[in-house]
Amino acid sequence: MQHDHLHIVSLNHRNAPVERIGRLHVPEDRQQDFLSQLKSRLGVQGIAYLTTCNRVEFIMVDEAYFCMGRLQQLFQAFEPDAAELRSLMGTAMVLHGEEAARHLLRVSAGLESMVIGEREILSQMRSALERSRQWQLAGDQLRITERMAIETAKRVFTETDIARRSVSVNALGWKSFQEFNLPPDAPMLMIGAGQTNANIARFMEKRGHSAVHILNRTPAKAQLLAEKRGWTWGGLDALPAALQAGPAAIFVCTGSDVPVLGATEADMLPGGACFVLDLSVPSGVADAFRNRPDITVVGMAELKPLADQNAAGRRSAMGACQNIIEAAMAELTSRLQQRDVELALRELPELLAAVRNTALGEVFADELAGLDGDTRNLVDRIVAYLEKKYVSVPMKMAREAVMEHREKP
Repeated sequence: MQHDHLHIVSLNHRNAPVERIGRLHVPEDRQQDFLSQLKSRLGVQGIAYLTTCNRVEFIMVDEAYFCMGRLQQLFQAFEPDAAELRSLMGTAMVLHGEEAARHLLRVSAGLESMVIGEREILSQMRSALERSRQWQLAGDQLRITERMAIETAKRVFTETDIARRSVSVNALGWKSFQEFNLPPDAPMLMIGAGQTNANIARFMEKRGHSAVHILNRTPAKAQLLAEKRGWTWGGLDALPAALQAGPAAIFVCTGSDVPVLGATEADMLPGGACFVLDLSVPSGVADAFRNRPDITVVGMAELKPLADQNAAGRRSAMGACQNIIEAAMAELTSRLQQRDVELALRELPELLAAVRNTALGEVFADELAGLDGDTRNLVDRIVAYLEKKYVSVPMKMAREAVMEHREKP
């Protein structure tokens, strides 16, 4: 089990516009089928998929090299036209081996985020890798790498200054909303009930906002988010009525491939100032809605400059973070090597059990038949003890050999 078997294809805020990243978004309820088909199409041994508001990561394990032909197959699964395919192929970052492992650790620790040091990415990465395991799409290497990524991120967040200064994209959007100084009883509309809007809901609850109406494609998810806070909810079919009611602010974050607020919705909204926070990828607000002069829309494009400003104050902690990453890389190498040893010796218990059964049941059967019960039980205990030791001792020696090899200069 080697780093060389790990491959990552990444499109993120540093190498692609939000619209192109959004083109590769797969809603969570479709991910299992999509990834199962993609795994088969690419012929990889393991696959996981991370999608956030400003990045997508295809995390794969395979002994064969992930070549440009396989990259093209990956993007063709999204049915792009020729121009889109060229753009995706030209902007994607493709990483292999140690470079891919280091990237995964850095992403999990928020060091590659638009807002450096933001914590939300860790839960997103953990969920992505857990889903992959639950869907039986990932093997040992992704499991071991996942555990290392989580441990490393926690160290970064607790042992460096970057954690104490972290600000998520959600928090930046919330800060923009607060600048409007809307009263707690102002009517609010939330479209979407996923994790991002759940985070916004916590901010709103803390500030005492009471007149919040949540709409979601699945009303039950909206109910789950709204009911415990004393808010109201409904399905997306109620969007026209909710807009006509004249919300003072709208929070949009859905998995829709097309904007949920367009020209028709702009006509439904009464006149007057309205703040819109759009954290959807792709954007949930069309230009025709943005163009109303009394509507202020803050989306990913508006938040990126703020993120860049905040990042400047966190870069001083990057050295300490990098030291943690490099220590984690060494530990990950050791764990992968130890797992290789365990896999190589996994047949040893069965082999020893077969030897024991042959010895007791055939080779020494006549001699054992002449023993009394107590003596026979003693022989059985001695053989069981030796069998256990003949399994554990080689395992221990092999692990020690791995550690000794690792510590050699």
